[in-house]
Amino acid sequence: MDRSDLTELSGSAEKLIRAHHATRAFGPRAVPEETMRGIFSLAGAAPSNSNAQPWRVEVASGAARERLADALQAAHAAGHTSVDFPYSDAMYEQAHRERRAAFGAELYGALGIDREDHAARAAYDAQSLRFYGAPHVAFLFVQGDGSARLAADVGAYMQTLLLAMTAYGVDSCPQGLLSFYADIVRAELGVTEGKLLVGISFGHADEAAPVNRVRTGRAPVASTVAFHG
Repeated sequence: MDRSDLTELSGSAEKLIRAHHATRAFGPRAVPEETMRGIFSLAGAAPSNSNAQPWRVEVASGAARERLADALQAAHAAGHTSVDFPYSDAMYEQAHRERRAAFGAELYGALGIDREDHAARAAYDAQSLRFYGAPHVAFLFVQGDGSARLAADVGAYMQTLLLAMTAYGVDSCPQGLLSFYADIVRAELGVTEGKLLVGISFGHADEAAPVNRVRTGRAPVASTVAFHG
């Protein structure tokens, strides 16, 4: 591969990676089955330790999606959560908290929700359990013993899947909140094994929605990467 080929490849990679962003308002147009199969086939090229590929993906569309959304909202309203991977705000360092706060200000600002309007924020969270209106949702399960090392492999799969969706012109949003109802997801989709890591809503963005114009910044390389030698 000569220098011009490398330049073209790096340019395409940068365009693809920077083009991906989370979509939080979708239109109803479905993704064709052939396109979905292409996306998930490409995502399967993700790396994993010793090529174990410890992921299992469940995709819900149509009536299955509707039943699941209803069940998730009912569980949320009743306060019934079930989390396979424990979550706590305490896991974040100060720098992480500052980035999350800045993102929250942008997101809720675009939605017209005041920072102190906790009721409106809670209502938005509840509505997000309908996948932001996306016609499809994929749930990523970690198989095996569900340890952190295996979850890291599924994280690599998730990133590959998100970029594959972008390459196919499909919009997406990973939703950590969906993983707070793991037992509901298992029951509705007939899943008997694996730990739920994340749900990813996908379809085509509602381009008129202000929330889809939110773009998050990234920390400078010097603050996250050290070069030795």
